[in-house]
Amino acid sequence: MIHILWCTIRPETFKQIHPYWMGRADNNQNIKTHVAVNDQPHQEIIEKYFRENNYSNRVIVTLSKKIGVCDPSYKLSSSLYGSPGDIVVFASDDFLPPEHWDTYLINKLKDREGGLIVRDGYQLPDSSNMQYPAITIPILTWGCFEKLNKTIYNPVYVHMYSDCELFINLKDMNMLIDDRLTDMTIFEHLHYAAGKRSADDMDKQYHRHWLDDESTWNKRRLMTVDERLGNTLA
Repeated sequence: MIHILWCTIRPETFKQIHPYWMGRADNNQNIKTHVAVNDQPHQEIIEKYFRENNYSNRVIVTLSKKIGVCDPSYKLSSSLYGSPGDIVVFASDDFLPPEHWDTYLINKLKDREGGLIVRDGYQLPDSSNMQYPAITIPILTWGCFEKLNKTIYNPVYVHMYSDCELFINLKDMNMLIDDRLTDMTIFEHLHYAAGKRSADDMDKQYHRHWLDDESTWNKRRLMTVDERLGNTLA
């Protein structure tokens, strides 16, 4: 089973992007989408979409009062149940998968245990255009997901730098799978920094917390991985 985790405050955008994930998969019967929204009206929109399309799903309402992806993502990931052999993908409103992406991941991660970093069309394969390398679209084997204590983006952050922490966690655990120099497969990040969309009001709100998240990151990156994984404030 492939579990797609998705936090959204843009339900109409979700309805536009999610069909790409299902339409470009070879076997969407092997895919379950888990969505976190902030309120009941958004829940109703998403659940209606799933009913109309008959997709396997789980929708939770976080009632989160915090800005950013980290708090709702933790509530979504920490409540996820699966089995050995499952794959966890953390998607978002601005990521598009390649054709046959599910078969690609199954073959790529066969007999491997870890977190896969893929080309995203923005971060260079050697991450040289980034201040710090980041896992912009987390793709984890079930065993790796459990070793991360089911924490993908740590809720000590608002939004920024949480993907940098995931990178160093995987690296320090010797569970980072990075074949970007030889694997040309792209999961395209439609990020405003790459000029692929315009920044919206929510993007601007995340940026207001940039310095706070940077301060958190600068403290936490000096910790051991065990300290970081044990220091989760839900």
